[in-house]
Amino acid sequence: MVNVTIRSAAFPNCYLRLDGRGITKFNNSGSGHVNCQSYVGPYETLQLDKHPDGTLGICSATFEKIYLRLDAKGFTKSSGKGGGVVNCQFGSSDDEKFRLVDQPDGSKAIASVKWPGVYLRMDGSTGPLAGNDNGLGLVNAELSVGPWEKFIINDVTTPLTRAEIEAAIQKFGPILKIHPNEIYKPCSIEWYLTHCTLIDANTGAKIAQPTANQLPQGPGGDKRYSFDVLPAAKPGNLSTAKAYVHVFWEQGMTVTDLQFWIFSAYNGPATAHVVGLAFDKPVHNGDPDLAPLGEHWADWEYVTLRIDNKTKDLIGIGLSQHGTGHWSTSVEIPTTFKFQSTHAIVYASLNGHANYPSPGPNYMQYHKFPKPLAIPAGLEFSLHNDTADGGDTLDCSKSYQVVSADFLDGTSDAYPVVPWVKYRYRWGPEGTAIHMSPDEVSEIVKAGFGDFADVVPGEAVLKLVGAILPFFIKSDINGAFAPIVQATWLGRY
Repeated sequence: MVNVTIRSAAFPNCYLRLDGRGITKFNNSGSGHVNCQSYVGPYETLQLDKHPDGTLGICSATFEKIYLRLDAKGFTKSSGKGGGVVNCQFGSSDDEKFRLVDQPDGSKAIASVKWPGVYLRMDGSTGPLAGNDNGLGLVNAELSVGPWEKFIINDVTTPLTRAEIEAAIQKFGPILKIHPNEIYKPCSIEWYLTHCTLIDANTGAKIAQPTANQLPQGPGGDKRYSFDVLPAAKPGNLSTAKAYVHVFWEQGMTVTDLQFWIFSAYNGPATAHVVGLAFDKPVHNGDPDLAPLGEHWADWEYVTLRIDNKTKDLIGIGLSQHGTGHWSTSVEIPTTFKFQSTHAIVYASLNGHANYPSPGPNYMQYHKFPKPLAIPAGLEFSLHNDTADGGDTLDCSKSYQVVSADFLDGTSDAYPVVPWVKYRYRWGPEGTAIHMSPDEVSEIVKAGFGDFADVVPGEAVLKLVGAILPFFIKSDINGAFAPIVQATWLGRY
């Protein structure tokens, strides 16, 4: 049988997942766990066991004799949330038989044979960013075919070769647009290390201007190693900057992800948009600099290009945005991104370097205080990530280095080992948390009221400061951890 993936048509980054761990015998009620996953790995690699009567079983390619099971007993009326039980079974019987039903849009519905009019349903509304090793979302049954009952079934393909990787980078590598007012620009790792001293907290040993070969390759996850960084490194050095490409593919994947990691020596302060309210009506607004909130050494951001292994087309773009991210599918890409030839243009936000598909304020984290409004004065605020044209650019199709493609190791296509990639510790200092004072937070409040600040009762200002202080009290300017220890490195977007 050919290995396949079964992907939701409604949630393009959600794949059917069969977890058959520990199942060794038939159980009348089934066992194991079936849900979704945001990437393709062993649990998402499946097979279609075709029967002479035209029906089929859906079985795991990883767990021997483990089949998809659908039990719709008692499920006669839908609430719009599906019903029944979908899990695994050891071996195949009536509950494990299905038919594929062609849909007008080219997708397939998966119909139960034992339970006529019942279809497999996949709810991936938790989103692709919620992926984890135990899967996500919900798989159950439905009594009709709607968007969540439609699937795309693809044969598993081989990964890209080295020549195909290079061709894809040169054809689709993004163009990064840096804000014209940016003072903390990208740089190369080599340049950054010339401004660092590597510190071993256990022994006290120090290495000034360490080379990549001198960086420890230990397990990471603790505070043993960190960098003391010269202030002169903060502006970065764009002339040395490049995109560090990690090529991600696992057995069973029909796509290959090109992760373009961009390094900046320093992440600048956040900016807020603040609106002062009098009896819940806006009276003034301002955009105060929140320094030192948001500042930290060593910033890693990424742009992921998803390449179809068979067609070699660009079918997805993922952007890092402050610990989360935004994903655009092949359908969304043409209306979401501007292009320079075949290269998507990506905008890096001022100071924070989060990536966006267009210029603008890119607001996030909206809050309103107090809630409910219990005093004459109130405040709305949100953080914004300004992006704009007119600044420097980094063409990642030309300035790049492939630093990791694990699936090619041991082959003639293997890339050279890059020692700093496996440095799993801090890329900046340790123990450098800072605190904002109530007086500093008071200035944020006043920015929201402008000239009205003098007439706002002092008691109201104090209450507002007390309400929003927890959001601004502390900033951790320790260096970021290496990409290799981040979930994104393993395709967990």
